[in-house]
Amino acid sequence: MKTHIESINSVSKKVTVTFDGKLCEDVQNTVLKKAQSQAVLSGFRKGKVPFEILKQRFGDALTSEFRQELISKALEHLKNEDKLNVVAISKTDFSEQDKGQVLELEIELQPEFELPDYKKFKLDESKIEVSESEVQDFIERLQKQQASYDVVDRPAQSKDYVKLSYSGNVEGRPVDEFQGVPHIWTTQKTTWEEVDATDEVGIPEIVKGIKGLKAGDKKEIKVKFPKTFAVKELQQKEAVYTVEIAEVREVKLPELNEAFFKQFQVKSLEDLKQFAEKTIRSRKEQEFAAQQKQKISEFLIQSVACDLPPSWVYAETQKVLQEMVNLFSSHGIKNAALEEQKGALFEKAQTIARDRIKLNLCFEKIFKDEKLQLETQDIERVLVQEAAQRHITPQKLIQMVQKDEAERNAIQGKAFQAKMINWLFDTLNKKEK
Repeated sequence: MKTHIESINSVSKKVTVTFDGKLCEDVQNTVLKKAQSQAVLSGFRKGKVPFEILKQRFGDALTSEFRQELISKALEHLKNEDKLNVVAISKTDFSEQDKGQVLELEIELQPEFELPDYKKFKLDESKIEVSESEVQDFIERLQKQQASYDVVDRPAQSKDYVKLSYSGNVEGRPVDEFQGVPHIWTTQKTTWEEVDATDEVGIPEIVKGIKGLKAGDKKEIKVKFPKTFAVKELQQKEAVYTVEIAEVREVKLPELNEAFFKQFQVKSLEDLKQFAEKTIRSRKEQEFAAQQKQKISEFLIQSVACDLPPSWVYAETQKVLQEMVNLFSSHGIKNAALEEQKGALFEKAQTIARDRIKLNLCFEKIFKDEKLQLETQDIERVLVQEAAQRHITPQKLIQMVQKDEAERNAIQGKAFQAKMINWLFDTLNKKEK
C-alpha cells in the first residue's frame, strides 16, 4: 500500500492510496469467505455456496463490503504510518489500476492548536453589595404575590395595575406589518401593565404614559424604538401608539405581621430583611459567576486560531439553526419572516457554531491535561435541569435517554461543558482569593 498526501489546508487533505493486486485479492477472499459462512441459498449447504454464485447473487453488496475493507485499511495506515488523526471522510472514489485498486480520499484531521495559559486569566473583582432599597423591593414583591387587586373608579396612580389595549403606527404604517417585531411591541387586544414599573417588561413610554388615565380613556403616546431594537429598520424611529384603558386596579399589600413572616420561616421584619438580603446576594453571586464564565469562554475561543474540520462546522451550524428556528417559533415569528433573513441567520449560526467547536476543543484539552473525570453527579445535575426545562420528570427523561443514543450524547455533552466551565471558574476564583 502506497499513500500520496496533498494538503488542502491544515485540517483537510487529499489522499491517494494505491493497493497492490495481492492485497486486493486477499481482502476480496476475506470478504467472500465471510459471506460464504453466512449465506443460505437453496440447493447449497450453509457455508458451501461457491464464490462465483455469491458474486452473481450479491455482487453489489460484496463490492461495497470490499471497498469498505480497503477504506479501513487505508485509515489504519494513515493513522499508524503517516501519523494522521482522521476525524472525518468527506469524499471517496475508487478506480482500478494494474490489477490493483486506487482510492482517492478527502479527509479531515483533528485540529492542532496551542492552549493558552488559562490559569493566568484574571477574573473581575467581585464587588457584591445589597442596598436597603433592593431589600425593600424584594419584600414588596413577596407581598405582591399575596396582594389583592381591587377595581377602582379613579385615574391610575403609580403601582396600580391597568388593563389596556394598544396598537402602534410608524410613519403611517402599522408596526405589525414589520417582520420580526417582538410580541410586546405589536398590537395587544388585552394586556396588563403596572404604572411606572421599572422592570423593562413593557414599552417604557406606555408604562409611564398611562398614569392619570381611567377606565374608558383613550390616548396617543409617542414611543421611540431603542437603537438596539430587533428590527433594524425601526431603530430609533418614532411611533405613535393608541392606548385604550379598560380597567384600573389598586394593589393592596398584605400586612407584615406574624402570619406573613411564618410563611418564610422567619419571626420578625428584621429576620425577613436578612432573608431578603441573603437571597439577593446569592442571586448576584450567580450573575457574577455567569458573567465571569462568559469571559473565560470568550478568552479561550479567541485563543484558537486554527482551521476547523468543515464537517464539524456544517453539523454544528445545522444544530444552531434548528435552535434558532425553535426559539423564533416559540416567540410567534413565522417561517416566512425567517426565510427573508436566512442569509443573515446562516452567517450568525455559523459564527456561533465555530465558537462552540473552538471552546469544546479547549475544554477537551484541559480535561485531558488535568486528568478530570465526568462523574455520575455531573450528569444527574444536567438531567434534573434539562427535565425542568422540558416540563417533564427526571425519570421520564432518563427513560428517553436510555432509548435514544442522540439524546444520551446530548446530555453527556451538556454535562461535560457544564463541568468544564464550572471547574475553570472555581479554579480561577480560588486562585484570586
